[in-house]
Parts: sequence; C-alpha cells; structure tokens
Amino acid sequence: MDNALVAYNAGRVDGAAGFRDPQIADDPEVGPDYRVGLLDGRIAAFHLRKELREVLGADSLFDHPDDPR
Repeated sequence: MDNALVAYNAGRVDGAAGFRDPQIADDPEVGPDYRVGLLDGRIAAFHLRKELREVLGADSLFDHPDDPR
C-alpha cells in the first residue's frame, strides 16, 4: 500500500509539472498508481490555469503578454 501511495504522489507531482517518467509508468507493480496520479496532476494543473485566467480576466495566459488591454 505504501508503494502505491508513493507512486500516486510521484505521478501527481510529475503531472502537475508536465513531466512523465516512462520507467515508473511502465512498472508492472506501481505503474497503474503512477499513471492515475499523473492524470490527477494534469487535471489539477489545468484547473489552476483556468482559475488564473478567470482572475486575470484573460482569454489566454500566453497570447501577447506585453500588450496592454
């Protein structure tokens, strides 16, 4: 159980950072837990960016960042 939680947490951190470790993801013992955490991390990062766009009133955080609105 501890290995599953560690793998899930590692996947969540990697997913939020936009990184995927193929060696852990393909591991037969902890790979599924890592991949679930990876997906959860990516979803969390997506929601964070969405909330930032709403707070900043921006359609995109990357289009013309120096143009005044």
